[in-house]
Amino acid sequence: MRNNSIKISTYNVDDVEVLVSTMKRTSFSFLEAMFINNDISKLHILIINQTDAHHQLTSNLSNIRVINSEEKGLSKSRNLAIKNAIKPICVIADDDVVYLKGFVNTVAQGHCKYPAAGLISFQAKNFSDKPYKTYNNQEREIIKKRKETPLSSIEVTLKREIIVENTIFFNELFGLGSYFESGEEDLFLKELLSKQIIAFHIPKFIVSHADESSTSNPASNRFIRARAAAKYVEYGNLSLLWMLKFLFFLIRKKHIKASSIIEKYRLGYQAIIDVKKMSNSST
Repeated sequence: MRNNSIKISTYNVDDVEVLVSTMKRTSFSFLEAMFINNDISKLHILIINQTDAHHQLTSNLSNIRVINSEEKGLSKSRNLAIKNAIKPICVIADDDVVYLKGFVNTVAQGHCKYPAAGLISFQAKNFSDKPYKTYNNQEREIIKKRKETPLSSIEVTLKREIIVENTIFFNELFGLGSYFESGEEDLFLKELLSKQIIAFHIPKFIVSHADESSTSNPASNRFIRARAAAKYVEYGNLSLLWMLKFLFFLIRKKHIKASSIIEKYRLGYQAIIDVKKMSNSST
């Protein structure tokens, strides 16, 4: 039985907070590019600035808060932001995106429509005004049994109360700056669904981003390492069988050559060993 009760069922733009992950910032100049289509003075923003003692960011503005942190890793930044957010709805943000005009209204309206949802994903464009990825353009609930388009963090909005009360956070072994450089979004969503939290996808664009990076290239070593490790977190030792299936898929799609399957399998196998050791040492 789902436990997704919340205190209110209506939201407005004042209930939305943008959680921005960035590094070594000393000024707010990057915000001008991010919110060029919006009035920054009307937004609520929390910035996690992963930095050192020589690159500190401070704010005298009531609508912009800053936490300077000496921790490293994107997932650690996301988790710190979620824990310190003060608004009911959180928008997960990077510092290299550009938000579309009125995005806060779109997000607030979506959460009004689905007040029990712990997560609502929206859509991103690239800077050529084309979809960032291939989306399913149906508005629908995200469920475990259905194959969904993989999430990107910048598409994600959260109900903070539901997320925190159910202790759902990004796995800090995954994500840029961590041991495995991708896969954190997939693990986050799977944990959320495993706890029977409602999630929806709304096919409306809220943000623009450059074309997908090499961390999304399925043939790259770091992508294979991250996927293998993430599947171990999900499936345990069955991830070894998943690795074979995945590599044959890459061969069939001509992402890799058949002659490289042993090399790629060893790479994934080592990643599984590594994440197993790290997971055991943290418990």
